Amino acid sequence: MSRYGEKFDKALAVMLKKHLKRRTVFIVILSIFTAYFLMMGSILGMQQGENSVIGYIFIAVFAVLVSLLLLVIFLHYPQMKAYRNVVKRTCEIAYHLDGKETSESLKKEFKAKLKAKDKDWILQTTDGYYDRCEELKAKYAKTPNEAENEKNGQSGFDGWLIQEIGWKLLGILVTVVTLGLGFPLAYCWKVRWEYEHTLYDGKRLSFDGRASQLIGNWILWLLLSLITCGIYIIFIPKKLMNWKLLHLHLAGEQPYLGGIFKGNPFVYDLVLIFAPVFTVLTLFLLKPFIIAWKNKYIQNRLIIDGRRMEFDGHGFQLWGRYLLWILLTCVTLGIYGFFVHIRLKKWVAKHTHIRPGYAQISVI
Repeated sequence: MSRYGEKFDKALAVMLKKHLKRRTVFIVILSIFTAYFLMMGSILGMQQGENSVIGYIFIAVFAVLVSLLLLVIFLHYPQMKAYRNVVKRTCEIAYHLDGKETSESLKKEFKAKLKAKDKDWILQTTDGYYDRCEELKAKYAKTPNEAENEKNGQSGFDGWLIQEIGWKLLGILVTVVTLGLGFPLAYCWKVRWEYEHTLYDGKRLSFDGRASQLIGNWILWLLLSLITCGIYIIFIPKKLMNWKLLHLHLAGEQPYLGGIFKGNPFVYDLVLIFAPVFTVLTLFLLKPFIIAWKNKYIQNRLIIDGRRMEFDGHGFQLWGRYLLWILLTCVTLGIYGFFVHIRLKKWVAKHTHIRPGYAQISVI
């Protein structure tokens, strides 16, 4: 059995029976036709009135195509995703351990071996890199005393307000001008600035993600959201978080162990939505407790370079400072309010720590 378990064995068996490229092309073509019939049905309906027969025909065809597309996706996507995740994970490990050229070469070999139905090579390669990670993880494991001393390092945030305002304004401008397609570029700018000014237990974070790596995923997510009438939007926040963690690293740690967000996509969406809603409903008086609740959920489910994060902040710890900040905002006629966001970032980072031990992330 594969190191990734029975699920990968089953996925590999399915992938060896059916040609990946043909299935992918079929789904893409079906998706394009689905989007076309939705667009034409809407246009004809608006041009010829609500009772347009042609518009109804296009909408009916659209409904049939959506049903067929969803059927294809739900029947084959889980196996395809499981296989791709393991292959992608293997190439990521190769990138960190053996370099970019080896990783790129490995991607091509996986495609060739899948086409040649070479099951033994695929299993040996994925298991081999998995085992190398386990060996290195055991080699660099810290003793209990070393793990305890690690927490003596300082956690914090040293970014400036003027920097954040500049990156935000530039990101908004690029996103608006490009009608949303420039969001990956703006996102990478903001994330890189934020984490390069963040420390957890004395370890500075770094971000090596590029917009060119995200743009393909971003367009695909938007397309899937259109095809599913907005349903797929539910999964985008977690996918974006996982992409970020894949490229987020801790100084001195082992990037080949990987990063991932362990939260449920539905719960994560609810946290992102209700945190600001509750803040407004409580007239901002309970904001310290809402910030602590939100970050405890998110930070405790982050894994960066195989290290799990832990948030130990409580609303009562922030309450006194928050009241002082409100007072200073009133005294300065709102000017100090611009600095509150940075103060909150510093407080969140200060209370975020690295848990003892290492873990190789689970991808399926």
